[in-house]
Amino acid sequence: MALDLYFFTTLLILPFFRIHHNSWFKADNSQIVTYKQKALDIHHQDRSQHHRGRRWSANGVSANPWEYTMSETATYGNAAGWGYSLFKSLVMSVLFVLFAPIFLIVLFFKCFSKR
Repeated sequence: MALDLYFFTTLLILPFFRIHHNSWFKADNSQIVTYKQKALDIHHQDRSQHHRGRRWSANGVSANPWEYTMSETATYGNAAGWGYSLFKSLVMSVLFVLFAPIFLIVLFFKCFSKR
């Protein structure tokens, strides 16, 4: 009975804890750059550095018209980042349910150490 009550209360607390401490449960994928995106950035940098002697114009520039239809390159490179974020979220949720008092104690000490 006590164990059921413990799991029920931690499952009720979990969504609110995840909202307030999202960085603990979600991976930051902004630093992951795929090889294709890195190659495209180097290509753009190379073209801009070696374009000398005349002004930029539509006549002197050749570009891939499909390159600028999306903000990112069409690749599955972020699939690993999405999978990692999902895995981290699931693992941290299970750890929170199992060890909720430890999480709450850490949160308590972090809150009062700032004051």
